[in-house]
Amino acid sequence: MGLSLKEQISSFIRSLPNVEQKHDPMSEEAYFYGLINFAHFHGRRHIDISLSKPQQQDALQTHIAFQHQYAPQAGWVSCVLETEEHAENTKRLIKEAYDTCVSLKTSHKSGN
Repeated sequence: MGLSLKEQISSFIRSLPNVEQKHDPMSEEAYFYGLINFAHFHGRRHIDISLSKPQQQDALQTHIAFQHQYAPQAGWVSCVLETEEHAENTKRLIKEAYDTCVSLKTSHKSGN
């Protein structure tokens, strides 16, 4: 039997360079780039992802994510993993969130 959708997403996130899985007050399965929590699970089917405001707006307008219940003002969106298509869209958003973290860290380093 293949991996569950959550296992597929977790494996994808762990494959990204310099990502650490840590316990976080929001979730026992949170993923960090440096000090930035950019994605975390709530159970087996729900994942929250931290996006830039333009990325968040695009994800909401294209209906590949839902507005986060508690922190939409901070760029968070929520995804529900029900189909392979949801998993693929979620991976794309996770990669966008990860790339934003990398670019922020790179621009911060070059600014010093």
